[in-house]
Amino acid sequence: MFTKSGEPWFCIAGIWRTDKDAREAFTMPTMPPGPDIAPYHDRHIAILDRADWAAWLDLSISSKAMLKPLPAGSLAVEQVG
Repeated sequence: MFTKSGEPWFCIAGIWRTDKDAREAFTMPTMPPGPDIAPYHDRHIAILDRADWAAWLDLSISSKAMLKPLPAGSLAVEQVG
């Protein structure tokens, strides 16, 4: 299990759309892993920095700068099960 170090919860980038043919669709963008994820997997979901939460919802702001790996030590890893 991954948690955000020093924060009780975090936000994941998501894209929601409504289409007359496909109805509603939701996806979570993935990206190459940051240093905390790389030992476990070759991809990870895009976790938004707290400062970018509101910007992610603003369609006039490019999302490219917000989709970046977190620095080392940003995620705490705990084995479950």
